[in-house]
Amino acid sequence: MHIFRLPLLNWLVLNGLAAYYLHLKEGLYWAFSGWMGILGILVVLEAIGWIGTSLYYFVQQKTSPNPTHQATSLITHGPYRLSRNPLYLAFTSLCLSLALFTHSPYFLVSGLIFWLITDLYTIPQEEKFLSEKFKQEWRKYIQQTRRWL
Repeated sequence: MHIFRLPLLNWLVLNGLAAYYLHLKEGLYWAFSGWMGILGILVVLEAIGWIGTSLYYFVQQKTSPNPTHQATSLITHGPYRLSRNPLYLAFTSLCLSLALFTHSPYFLVSGLIFWLITDLYTIPQEEKFLSEKFKQEWRKYIQQTRRWL
């Protein structure tokens, strides 16, 4: 079950499987035009914004975004004001953009599976550590900020 503690790897594997399955069915093609392409580009830009600003705050606070490393500080500003998990939100959004670019529901399924693994296993593990390490600050933070959006 330790593999579920590595969300980026989970995301890569799930979307790799979706792409491989589409490739086998000769259904993997990309379309960046039309309304689905424009919407896909907007979703990618949104996800890049979440990732970039999240990583900026990790660097600023001198803590690691790697969930297998223990956090040295609790980030509660920037994108973390809106969501306790903006990086996971960005990965889930990227699945939506892949579905829009390929016109395939397989990437929606991989996004749903990623969301389930992250919400049911990865996040509770992280939140348990954060609640023990940052006690009062954590309780205040979870009252003000939702897990996703």
